[in-house]
Amino acid sequence: MNPHFEKERLMKKRQVVLNENVPFRQVDWGLTKDLVGPEHMGAEKIRVKITEYLPGYSHKLHVHPTQEEVIFVLEGRGISETREDKIEIGPGSVAFVPAGVYHATTNLSHTEPLRAVIVKSPPDDKENQSDS
Repeated sequence: MNPHFEKERLMKKRQVVLNENVPFRQVDWGLTKDLVGPEHMGAEKIRVKITEYLPGYSHKLHVHPTQEEVIFVLEGRGISETREDKIEIGPGSVAFVPAGVYHATTNLSHTEPLRAVIVKSPPDDKENQSDS
């Protein structure tokens, strides 16, 4: 079989990963790990991550020009901020950020992480950092 077609066939196969088997990597505001994306499972149109915002940490306002984002809070309390407003979020909250909207997430706790599932589509986007 042609190796190109074999690779494509494998990429189109349903896959399962256990969250606990995927390591976190350090980012400025905490920890994150990609569960699904182009590099993980060959997803072409979506990225799914788990992010832990360290106690008291926040993103700066930033924008993804062509990428939509969903933030589903699992644990902790925080603020979902845009240029227009700030809304408190907690376990069970789902924030949707349309492409092109400046936004930031802040962990309100000074002792516990804010843990969330992050879904982005398309999976890759040029991020324009900081509104400040």
